[in-house]
Amino acid sequence: MSKSSKNTNIVLVDGCRIPFQKPGTAYRSYRAHDLARFVIRGLLDRTGLDSGKVDRVIMGNVIQDPQTANVAREAALGAGLPASVPAQTVSMSCLSGHLAITTGAEAILSGQAEVVIAGGTESVSAYLDRYPLKKHRALPYLTEFSTAESMGEYADRLAALYGVSRETQDAYTVRSHQSAVRAFRDELHDGEIVPVTGPPDFVPVTQDNLVRPDTTPEALSLLKPAFNRKFGTVTAANAAPYADGAAAVLLMSEARAAELGLEPLARLTSWVYTAGDPKNEMLLGQMTAIPALLDDRSVPADDIDVFELQETFAAQVIAVLEAVASEDPAGETKQAVSIPMKKLNTLGGTLAMGHAFGATGVRLVTTAASRLNRENGRYALVSSGAGGGLGHAMLLETVHSAESASGAGAGASSRTRSRAASKTTSRPQNKVTSRSESGTSSRAASSRKKKTAKAGKGASTADAAKAEEPVVTPSGKAASAEAAAGLVKSAGPKSGTKSDTKSGSKPGSKSGAASGSEARTKSTSKKPKSKSKAK
Repeated sequence: MSKSSKNTNIVLVDGCRIPFQKPGTAYRSYRAHDLARFVIRGLLDRTGLDSGKVDRVIMGNVIQDPQTANVAREAALGAGLPASVPAQTVSMSCLSGHLAITTGAEAILSGQAEVVIAGGTESVSAYLDRYPLKKHRALPYLTEFSTAESMGEYADRLAALYGVSRETQDAYTVRSHQSAVRAFRDELHDGEIVPVTGPPDFVPVTQDNLVRPDTTPEALSLLKPAFNRKFGTVTAANAAPYADGAAAVLLMSEARAAELGLEPLARLTSWVYTAGDPKNEMLLGQMTAIPALLDDRSVPADDIDVFELQETFAAQVIAVLEAVASEDPAGETKQAVSIPMKKLNTLGGTLAMGHAFGATGVRLVTTAASRLNRENGRYALVSSGAGGGLGHAMLLETVHSAESASGAGAGASSRTRSRAASKTTSRPQNKVTSRSESGTSSRAASSRKKKTAKAGKGASTADAAKAEEPVVTPSGKAASAEAAAGLVKSAGPKSGTKSDTKSGSKPGSKSGAASGSEARTKSTSKKPKSKSKAK
């Protein structure tokens, strides 16, 4: 039965992921539903939640396996959930994981569910096993159907249009890797990772194996352009590598979490989806999604403590930072959003850890919530772009702030906007019905103690990282070698520093770019305007 309430807060109780792995390595014997069941089972074990209390399982996926048409259903059954729990798979290119989360939140707001597991999963290995790259130029998912151009070609054009030099792209890539190395060294990712042990090697996989401690500007400078061989600046290193992986979060209303004795990590305050012209605004979806989100919730950019942005290409990230920092990129009234480097992807990003297409969005949300608690912040902003000119942004809010108990945190909101026309939709929200529970509170208390200990362990490291990283506002000068050197310096460890992590899967293997194939030189179009006509 559907019930609604106007004051429901949707909370993220916990989130986790399995280590992201280079295709053909640790997860070569698994399919997407296997990776998803690992993370679902891990999430239930971490929280101590009775699987019978889950009302819905939603998983995002991009490379769909024809033998498991509904990955979420197979994963839920494989993880031991009751057969009576509905499960659905959603797809929105690289926003698939985000869509799973917001679909779950909206199911709770509409009264269709009280407890939702939302996540994403991807097995590039399973696809490449069927369609080896030796026989195919690239993954078909990385070429835009409507334009027949690859993401790498778009990234090269974007770098030229925004004046993002090769040196700056490589420097940002070094920053991503070195930040990830530092985070693993200081065990800041440990609280999010569920180890995997199984065939064919039966060696515990405890850490991402795409992170390269030896990444330096000098090493990256030796790589040739991967797409536009004559004039391009995008290489296999400053583009995110493919990855196998899965991630999941546990969602419910704040009242339901209290009934179950579970302490949430964060509230899902609001979210927005945007769309632009796929020909001229590809990879720039975040450019409109971020300002739209903040304007909708009337939250000043300076109040955001944590930023987690998808890093598909280094050129894309830097171009987006410049675009959102400009006064009026869309020809509309909106606040300029200057994102300080000291707040952005401080634990590393997709360029280092790899892009598991359907799961990356969930990883970003989980990391943002964890950072928010560890760094004692109030707001976190998560944003990604995707094929088709799509964009997404989500605002998270801590549950521990006195101010967050009312105002912007009271009730969640979502919007879907296009550049030509936008509308705000108010959604019915769920009134929680109390039910008696047993056995959850004690496990939840233990989980809270572990979270508190981990937060305390990482707090001083996070503060130190903030202090050492200068505030960098992208501008026309961001492409200079001096700015590039500043990015490397802000990453933390010195170039070439080895990680002393305890990983069962050692970082350091070479990887192909996520956009992965060679491309012919394309003509450069005019610099995209942020406002486009609706088709």
